[in-house]
Formats: sequence, structure tokens, C-alpha cells
Amino acid sequence: MTTYSPSTPHSQSAVDSGDGLEKTQDTVVEVKAAPTFPDGGTKAWMAVLGCSLVSFTSYGQLNAFGVFQTYYAEHQLADRSASDISWIGSIQLSAIYFCGLLLGPAMDRYGATVLLVSGWLLSTFCLMMLSLSKTYYQIFLSHGLGFGIGLALQFYPLLVIPAQWFGRKRGLAMGIVVAGANLSGVIFPIMLSRLFQSIGFPWAVRTLGFMCFALQGISIPFIRTRLPPRANAPRFDKTITKDRAFILHALSGFFISFALYTPFWYIELFAVQQGVGTTLTFYLIAIMNAAGLVGRVLLGQLSDLIGTFNITICTLVLGSIATLAIWITSHSSGELVVFAVIYGLSAGSYTSLGAACTTKLTSAPALIGVRVGIFMTAMAPGILTGPSIAGGTVVS
Repeated sequence: MTTYSPSTPHSQSAVDSGDGLEKTQDTVVEVKAAPTFPDGGTKAWMAVLGCSLVSFTSYGQLNAFGVFQTYYAEHQLADRSASDISWIGSIQLSAIYFCGLLLGPAMDRYGATVLLVSGWLLSTFCLMMLSLSKTYYQIFLSHGLGFGIGLALQFYPLLVIPAQWFGRKRGLAMGIVVAGANLSGVIFPIMLSRLFQSIGFPWAVRTLGFMCFALQGISIPFIRTRLPPRANAPRFDKTITKDRAFILHALSGFFISFALYTPFWYIELFAVQQGVGTTLTFYLIAIMNAAGLVGRVLLGQLSDLIGTFNITICTLVLGSIATLAIWITSHSSGELVVFAVIYGLSAGSYTSLGAACTTKLTSAPALIGVRVGIFMTAMAPGILTGPSIAGGTVVS
């Protein structure tokens, strides 16, 4: 017979010793409390603000690659195909995702500051090298591989830190962080398009580098982790092999990634081929990112109210319908603007919503970095090859 005492952390159980007598044995009952989060406070919101500013100056540059794609095609790399040029952006972006298995655990082991500062210095250096680049391999190494690794070093702290500080308001916090990238996606395409024409490519890129270096130097000191680094943090979460929900989530990210960024990279080039005015063409990426800015904050807040997975499914369906029904069949500026707004508002929010879904499937806060890294790595093959495959269809 076993009895339990609710007033003590352990209970006594009666054990037959075999001689007709009963002996008592203490049995420890471990009760794991659910993790708690501050869900607010000065340190928490300052961390979100700092992450958002770093997102603005680092990850947000990916949303402006369409401007570089168009400029490269008309100037330095005019002898290269659109698919060849898109490999620069593919490597840049996929470096972030391929590094997930390394940088997710590194975030847990070494903390945010080491990764943020390393990425800050490397990305700035690569922009300076890009301003001097003239050939394909030089641009590929500086703007593709090197810059991509620099962004990857900063990307994972930006996704993990809000999840450490927020539980109930996690969707809103992560939406604000990633919305910084959309804000730069509004500003940088317009700024770079005008700077390319007024001061030339080299000084336009240097101006971008100086601005990002200064803003990140101000922002990084505000970013603090709630959980201290752990030298014995796991490098891989072995429990995912039995977590069917997480496996399906990662598998969905794998397929979604093949088409996710295609509109951001090719909408300008597509507009040029359709004979849309040059003035509007340069604003299409900005419009798409402006819609994403609103979407990531609004949808992040809605996800806290009605469910992260519910919102994610709705946005992906809406973005897919817009791509098939509007973008592919569009021949006018009005249709392209409508598509840019709908796609930016919906599918453009997947980065923050996908990461938020990952944290929802992670019961232990100490494993958030590892699992976010695994999820992002699952998306890497599609991020690498999707835009290049699309380059042969959108341009044809």
C-alpha cells in the first residue's frame, strides 16, 4: 500500500520486507513548476528595443536585396543572369539558416553579447569590402558569404532573447523585434536607390555601413539575456525525435522556405519587365516591407490572443492566394501594389511567427536557442535554392 502526504515534498510507502513486517521507505516526488516570465519591466522592454534596432540595421538589409539585385543586373554584373546574381542573396540569407545548429546552442553557451559584437564587426567589414568589389566573386564573398555569416551571428540572439523575457506577450515582443527589419526594408530601398544615383555605388554602400555600425554600437549595450550562459548547455535537443508536433513544424518550414523570399527579390525586376514606371518600381519593396511592419506587430499581438499557430496558418494561406491570383497574373502598377501590400502583411510575417511557434513547442526555456536553431536549419535548403530556381521562371 502506498500513501501520499500533500503537506510534504515526499511521501512514505509501506514495503513488505518478507518477514511479515512492514518497513517505511521515503519516496521523493518531484513536481516541476511551469516556467515563469517577467512579461514586462524596464529591462525586458529595453532588450526588445535594442533587438529591434539591431534587427533594423542587420537582418533588415535582407529585405532590401531586391535593390541590389536590380542594380547588379544593370551595372557590375550585367553579363550575368538573374539566377547567377540571386545566388549572392541566397548565400547571404541561407548562411543565417545553415548556421542554426551551431549558433542556437552557442547562444545558450556563451550569451548574446559575444555573438552580437562579432556579427556587428564582421558585417560592417564586409560592407566596406563590398564598396570596393567589382567582380562577381568579390561581390559573392563580401555581400554573400561574409555578410551572411555576420548577420547570422546577430540573428539568433534577436529571436531568443524576447522569448526569455516574455511568455504571455511573446508574440507581440517578437513581432516588434522583427518589425525593425521591415522598417529598414521601407527605408533602405528608397535610400539606396537615390544614393546609387547621386553619389555612386561605393559611397552609397559605405554610407550604409557607417550608419549600421553607429546604430548597432548604441543598441547592443541595451540587450541583456534573462538566463545566464551555461557552459554545459546541450548542443542538440535529442527529445525532438519523439516530438511529433515539432517535427511537423520543422517540415512545414522546410517547404515554405522555397518560395518565402521570392517576391522580395524579384518584384522589382518583374515590374520592370511589365513596363511599370521606374519611380514606382523602386517603391514596391518599400511598400511590401511597410505592410510587413504593420503585419508583424499586429499579427504578433493577435497571435497572443487567438493562438500563434492559428495566425500563422491564416497568413500563409493568404500569401499563397495573393501570389497565385494577383502577382503571377498582374500587368499593371495597381495590381503589383495590391500584391505587395497583401504579401508583406501576411506571408512577410512568417519569420517572427515561425520562431514564435517554435518557442511555443519548447517547454524548457533553456532549450529555446537549440530548437530555434534546428527549425531555422530545416529552412536552409529552400532558402538557398528557392530564389535561384525562381530566377529562371520569374525572369522568363
